[in-house]
Amino acid sequence: MRFEPGVFIVAVTILIFYARLVQLRGRNRRLAREAELARIRARGKRKKADQPMVDANPPSFRVGNWWLLGIGALFMLAGVAMRTGISLPPAVKPYWWIPTAVGVIVFTFSFK
Repeated sequence: MRFEPGVFIVAVTILIFYARLVQLRGRNRRLAREAELARIRARGKRKKADQPMVDANPPSFRVGNWWLLGIGALFMLAGVAMRTGISLPPAVKPYWWIPTAVGVIVFTFSFK
């Protein structure tokens, strides 16, 4: 199997995607810890019935922009279609990694 730089570039963009999800997860956990600490500190000031209900398992990230999510998915699908052999001119086929990498990067920033 021949080494292709496109595979390396797509792998790096996927690692960036997962790093972003880890960053969001860590930030949300930190915010939850801070909120819990504030609630514990305020416990003496309020009655027990006044305390808001806290979700036990909040999601670690959420979709910030559904349009970007869809555009990123379409770019990734176009790159995969170019790679797997739809009928395209031979001059275009080696550049399958460009729409795939762009799709992963757009997909990355559609979460918050």
